[in-house]
This record gives sequence, C-alpha cells and structure tokens, in this order.
Amino acid sequence: MRKNGIMQKLLCGLVLCAALLGSSAAGALLPYPARLMKVSAAEPVMLWDETESLREKRTSSSSWQEYVSISETSIVLSVGEKRELFMIGNRKLPVSWRSKRSRIAGVSEDGVVEGISAGTTEVIAETGGREYRCTVRVEAPALSKTRLESTAGSNFQLRVNGTKRKILWKSSDTSVVKVSSAGKLAFLRPGTAEISASVGSTKLVCRVTVFNTMAGAVVSGCLEGLTKTEARIAERAHEIYAETISDDMTLVEKILAIHDYTVEHTEYAYAEYQNGTLSDMPCAFSPEGVLLKQRAVCQGYAETMELFLDALGAENRLIYGLGVNGGEKISHVWNLVKLDGSWYHIDATWDDPVVDGKDSGRVYYDYFLMDDAAMKKDHIWQKKDYPAAKGGEYKDYGYRQLAEEYRAEGRYLENLEDYADEIAARCAAGEWDCELMFSGQELPETDAMLRRVAALVPGKGIKAYFRYVRCGNYMILTTEIVAEEGRKS
Repeated sequence: MRKNGIMQKLLCGLVLCAALLGSSAAGALLPYPARLMKVSAAEPVMLWDETESLREKRTSSSSWQEYVSISETSIVLSVGEKRELFMIGNRKLPVSWRSKRSRIAGVSEDGVVEGISAGTTEVIAETGGREYRCTVRVEAPALSKTRLESTAGSNFQLRVNGTKRKILWKSSDTSVVKVSSAGKLAFLRPGTAEISASVGSTKLVCRVTVFNTMAGAVVSGCLEGLTKTEARIAERAHEIYAETISDDMTLVEKILAIHDYTVEHTEYAYAEYQNGTLSDMPCAFSPEGVLLKQRAVCQGYAETMELFLDALGAENRLIYGLGVNGGEKISHVWNLVKLDGSWYHIDATWDDPVVDGKDSGRVYYDYFLMDDAAMKKDHIWQKKDYPAAKGGEYKDYGYRQLAEEYRAEGRYLENLEDYADEIAARCAAGEWDCELMFSGQELPETDAMLRRVAALVPGKGIKAYFRYVRCGNYMILTTEIVAEEGRKS
C-alpha cells in the first residue's frame, strides 16, 4: 500500500505540474485537451481523459486535415504536355483523382495531368473524405510557320499563337539564322537550321532553308552561292550599302541615299551610245557598269536601283518603255517603287543628265518619286502593264530635302528681295562666288546687287556671271563676281 500511495502521488504531481506550467507546456506534455481526474488508491491511474465531443472532433475534424493540401491549385499546360499533382500531408491515405472535363485535360490514378484540348477544367483529388481542386487551363500553342525558305540578308517575324506563357527561342545554327528573344529571325548565309520555340515542356519547331541572292548579299555581305561576277558586284554593293545606309534612316531616306549615290558615282556612257559601240560594253546594261565601271546606260542605272530596292525590302518594278528627248523616242528603262501604299516613279538616269556630251556633275530630282502625270510628259509606257503611280506625300521629296540642306547651311533665300543684300554681305566677307537656293522660277533683279557689290571695290569695275538650275519648284542660282582686271577680288 505504501508503494502504491507513493506512485499515485507522483503521478498526480506530474499532472498538476503540467497544468501549472500553462497551455504551451501542457500542450507539450498532453497531445489533446484533457480534464484532470481525481485519483484514489482504489481506481486505475489515468493521466487524461478525452471527452466524447473531443474524441469525435479528433476523428472527424481538421485537426490534421487542415494541413492537407494539393501541390498546385492552378496550372497551365499545352496540348500533350503533362504535369504531376500530389497531395501534401494526407498521411499516405488513398487518393482518388478525376477530371471535371476529361476532353480538356485527363488525369491518371497517380495524379499525372495531361492537356487534351484547349480550354479550362478542374482536376479533383478526393482523400480522407474531402475534395481538393486544381484549375487546369490548356493551351494549344502553334507556330505561325513550320517551314520557311528565305534569302540571306532578309528578316522574318516568327510568332507563337495560342499562348500567353513565356516563349524561349533557339536556333540550331546561329551562323545560318539568328533568332531574337521576341522571335525575329535574321537570315545570315545559305544553309538549313531549326528554330525552336519552347512553351513550358512543349517544343515547337520551324525548319528554315536559307538561299543566297544578290539582294541578300548586298545586306549580309555573304557571297556563297554566287557566280564570280555576281560576287564582285555584290561585294561592292555591300560596301556601298554599309557606307550609305544606317538603321536610324527611314525607308524613303534610304532610297534617296541610294539614288544620290548612283547618280553621283555613275557617268552615262554617252560616247559609246553616240558611236554605236555599246555592244562592246555589255556591263553598261547591268549593275556591273554602275558599281564596278562607273559607266552605264539607262538599264544599268535602273537595275542598280532595283538591286538596292530589293535589298531594302521595298516593293518595286522595272518599267520598260520609251523616253522622249527632243522629239526623239528612244528605248528606256526606269523604276517603280511602292511607299506607304502608293507607287512612285524613279528615273535615276534622267536625274543624271548629259550636258554638251558630259555629265552635269549635279544630282537632280526631277524624276525622283514622281507620279504618272509628271512622268507622261516625256515618258511612254504601257500603263495597263504596271500599277498606277498616283503619288502621295513623297512627291517632290528630293528637292524638299535639298532645300532643307540649303537652309541648314544658311544658303536658302526665304525672300527673293533679299538677294542683293545677301550677295553684298557675302562679298564683303570675301565670298565672291556663291550659290543660293530659293523657291519659285523667277530670277532676282540683279542691278541693285551689282551697285551694292561695286561699292565694295572702289576704283574697279566688276563683272557678274550667273548660272542657274531649275529644280522642280525651286531655283539654284550661282553668282560669280569678277574684278575689272579679270581676277576675283
């Protein structure tokens, strides 16, 4: 009896200590809420006793289930893509899986979800008498192109439709074609490559074949696949392209730059035309004459423009017709180009006129981006065979840009009445030969200018020489002042 009495006291003391330590300590000792029991020598020793309600709560409430969850409550899959779901904290109880709309997404008995068709559904996991749900959105991503054939030097925007997820792009051969993080392709040289777009675990593939062309070589500088002559022409054209064209230029600015280069660096083969020896100079009829020999006829000018327009990606056509010069009709070739939905004529040959059998040495824009109405004054062509050039905002663009250059250099007269003052001021500064541009087709009155300039050189007579060029709606006037003895003051 003494031994049992001591044991009872020790046990009761242990329970009492746990109660006195507080809820946290008691909780550490007692896994469930309990009530203290009166202990006597005649009764079995019990440390705690669950009430009926607590026992029921233990078996049916969320005391452990409140910690159970599904691994993901929302996922996005592509058609054919799989993702495994699983339960967390369910004490290895059996799990039953099902899909609310199995035609959109299926689920295996192990919780592996597979996208079937585009749409949204729910996957439901049942365990421990409860259901746990995951929203599943299935996408059907597809490439805008699965096969591409293009030319070196060109670009193409590849897209993935049917997804909002992040896309990872990759090229199997970056020496043939590069792809940006946004799917823009740059074709570099002849060859084949695969462009892959990964959406999640889904991989989409576009097979690319790159060919080389003259226009492509102008941009890329790649000469593979070209003949020896083509390679020489393309190599020189690529150098010109790199020197003349910059990424910050607009398309019309690039076309203007190529037009100017062609006119400035080419001399019309007038002597050969006059003496009938053009047959001995076949390169005059192609870009070879312009780019390698700097001598050509209209077809050489036009085909050179065509080559660069193709390189710029501008839609264009060659026009074969007649040019009317002094009443004589001669075979002629020039270009049509499309800008912002409108067609325009370009005749680089006639913007490089021959004066007294020699190249004029000046770039003109009388035939740059002109409409049909302007061209038909001295050009004849079968209009039914070509798109109508109605013109638009770029008509007279070349001369308008030239006027801006003169303004920037302080050589544009806004008011023709200021001509005398302007020339006098320039002569006073030592500039006795000056070129000015102004709007209109009338020449200024020169007497007042001569009197003003004569006052600058007392005791000497002066002579003035004038040269003028009509430039569309503008005039360029060169004034040269010479002292009496024939030398410039």
